Amino acid sequence: MKISRQAIISVLLIFFAIFLGHTTETGFSIGDKMLLGFGISPWSNGQTGFHYPIIIYYVLFIIGCLEARRVMSSRQLIVLLIFLLTITPSVVSLVKPVYFRMQSGLATVEYDSRNSHFNIRSSLDNNKLEIIGAIPLTNYGNDPVEFGIKIPSDSFIAHEWFSGDLILTSVESLEDPGTFILYPGQRQTILSYTTIPLKNDNNGTGTMNGPDLILFSNNENRKVGHNL
Repeated sequence: MKISRQAIISVLLIFFAIFLGHTTETGFSIGDKMLLGFGISPWSNGQTGFHYPIIIYYVLFIIGCLEARRVMSSRQLIVLLIFLLTITPSVVSLVKPVYFRMQSGLATVEYDSRNSHFNIRSSLDNNKLEIIGAIPLTNYGNDPVEFGIKIPSDSFIAHEWFSGDLILTSVESLEDPGTFILYPGQRQTILSYTTIPLKNDNNGTGTMNGPDLILFSNNENRKVGHNL
């Protein structure tokens, strides 16, 4: 293979395409974060519709492969693609903590919505709803972060259960709702147990997987979740 400017550019295009399009197991996408940094939603319709980083991925990937094909054999291109597809997830995993450390306050906390789960059930006396949740969070910052957690009433089926934002309570401090703390570098699956009065005599059961959440402190509110 001739090592030319064209070969280098094609490799960089393919790498950058995969880099932008890759999403980690926690839902982190550098392509999403870059667009959000420019004030552009990664999705054409709020959190749904066309995913712009994937469109950019395909465009750059195809251009890169076409350019690479001019200076590489099919076998060389396949080996290159396997190599880049193998190393790029590791590169994104290295970039992710750097990205979060560049933020401040609640923005240093990553919410793993893909592994977040809530069970909703009526209490034994059928007077209340019990909301039991597991919320994986990681603090990539250099300072402890103290915050509260809310489930917005518009999250998935949440509006069927409660009309306003629900402030979650830690199972470790049932008398002090809305107080959680993560230390620098700490990854923790926070367990919450919250009860509310029944709404409209709805005493059934349900689940919420990966709902959007609101992290809040005295001077900051941050919505987190899939595609955010």
